[in-house]
Amino acid sequence: MSINENYDLLRKLALFENLGASQLKRLIFLSEHYYIQPGEYLFHKGDNTDSVFGVIAGEFSVILPSKVDEIIVNKSTCGSLVGEMAVISGEPRSASMRAEMVSEVIEIDSELFLETITSNPEIAKKMMQLLAARLVDMHEMLESNST
Repeated sequence: MSINENYDLLRKLALFENLGASQLKRLIFLSEHYYIQPGEYLFHKGDNTDSVFGVIAGEFSVILPSKVDEIIVNKSTCGSLVGEMAVISGEPRSASMRAEMVSEVIEIDSELFLETITSNPEIAKKMMQLLAARLVDMHEMLESNST
């Protein structure tokens, strides 16, 4: 894959759309890009946290186990960043991610991810907005399920 194609892939991630060329190149050269088949898991609840994933194409279900089955609590699609909450908190994964179709991801090492967001105030602000939006979405989902 050419560097221009990789630029385009990273720019699909809302968090990195305004990242400078040198920072984008660094992410490109230090990240892995691959495909996940339907039914495969990107990670499982409780896994150690060593990377963040950007969803370039496809769809993933965010899954929590339950005593009876599993609960799909959200979907992540093109442009989504997943796994960042565990990287930021340093805790194990709080949910599992399963591909619902052939999906394309870019994997960014946790240290590189943290360095990227902490060295760029605009990206740090976007990260906070993303996390706040997820809390609002989760709150609304919980409210709708409790009525």
